Amino acid sequence: MMLKKAAVIGIAGLALGVSPAAAGSLGDGSTVALTMVGGGGVLSLGCMAIALLTQDDEADDEGDRYDRRGFYAGLSASYARENFSDSDVVNLVDGELQDNLRNLRGTPIQPSPPGDPGVYTFSLANIDSDTFGAAGRVGYRCHPYVSAELQFEALSNFDGTISENGTPSNDIPRNFDLELESLVFTTNVKGHLMTGRTQPFVLLGMGFMRMESKARDNTTGGGPPPVARAAQQSDREVNVAFRYGAGLDFYLTKNIVATAEGSYLMPTGKLSGLDYYQFGLGLQYRF
Repeated sequence: MMLKKAAVIGIAGLALGVSPAAAGSLGDGSTVALTMVGGGGVLSLGCMAIALLTQDDEADDEGDRYDRRGFYAGLSASYARENFSDSDVVNLVDGELQDNLRNLRGTPIQPSPPGDPGVYTFSLANIDSDTFGAAGRVGYRCHPYVSAELQFEALSNFDGTISENGTPSNDIPRNFDLELESLVFTTNVKGHLMTGRTQPFVLLGMGFMRMESKARDNTTGGGPPPVARAAQQSDREVNVAFRYGAGLDFYLTKNIVATAEGSYLMPTGKLSGLDYYQFGLGLQYRF
């Protein structure tokens, strides 16, 4: 019986690593995928070992306990508040904007002349501080105080505006509407601080963030003829991300759990500096 349960736990834990790895490999490939497989595999083996080493065959009443071992799944509504670095937002889209303007103007955009560092550069005029989305999770509670899970989160757009600081003599300064859309997978280890009906918890996770950026030229003015606009720019970047946070689970019944959570997302690589706070309210089902 213990061996059968261990096999189920192991397969489920491995899925926590393989699922985001497969999704990550669709974005920008092997580095993210291998990182997720490794992290999910370690989490799988750790959870399986904990379950086996602490298994109590005499716990006949485990099905009525709030800290029982078992699978769970849940959905929640998310609110996110950005903590972006302005320069990192600009760096994320700078290359594509330069290419678009180079194609529009038909001439290479030269480096800024000495003493005039603002020419041919961009600055973030503004960005909305918050947005909303949805999150889901599946996991396994392998010990009264420990769970392992896969968390998925999709956010609607952070909207903003980027302005060009300088232009060639034959054009006018360009302004772009900006949209940033986030998709995140993380494998989390979750520590339950209490085992009763009310259960505060802390969590630590690693996974990947895919950020899609869209920039649309909204430049006006300059007199007739109408201003020609650069093509819409769209780009996706995928990098490893880390999550840490805390929350509270409250058991409405032995199977239905209301949950509240706050966490902080920290992506790496080209997405470094595009951090944000995430807050969620939702329900989980304990099998």
